Amino acid sequence: MTRLLLALAGVILLAVTALAAVWLIGQLLTGVGAFVVGAAGVLGRLLWFLLVTGLLAGLVYFVTSAWRPALRARGGSEPARPSEPARPGAVARPASATPVRLEKPPVSPDTSA
Repeated sequence: MTRLLLALAGVILLAVTALAAVWLIGQLLTGVGAFVVGAAGVLGRLLWFLLVTGLLAGLVYFVTSAWRPALRARGGSEPARPSEPARPGAVARPASATPVRLEKPPVSPDTSA
C-alpha cells in the first residue's frame, strides 16, 4: 500500500511539475510575443516616418534646386563686368547698388625690434 501511495504521489508531483513548466513556457512566450509585437509596431512607425521624411526631403530638394532667384535676377538688368568673374552662388544685388571697395591701409615698417 505504501508503494501505491508513493507511486500516486510521484505521478501527482510529476503532473504538477509538468503543468508548472507548461505555464512558465506560456508566460515566457507571452512576454516574447508582446515584445515582438511592440518592436514591430515601433519599427513600422519608424519605417513610415522615414518614408514620409524621405519624400518630403526629396520634394524640398527638388523645389530648392529648381528655384534660383540669384541666377534669374542677374539676367539682363546689369551688364557683366570683365574684372569680376562670375562666382557660383553669388548673391545678386539690385541694379542701383554700387559695390563698396575697401582699400588696404598703408603698411608701416616694423621698428619694434
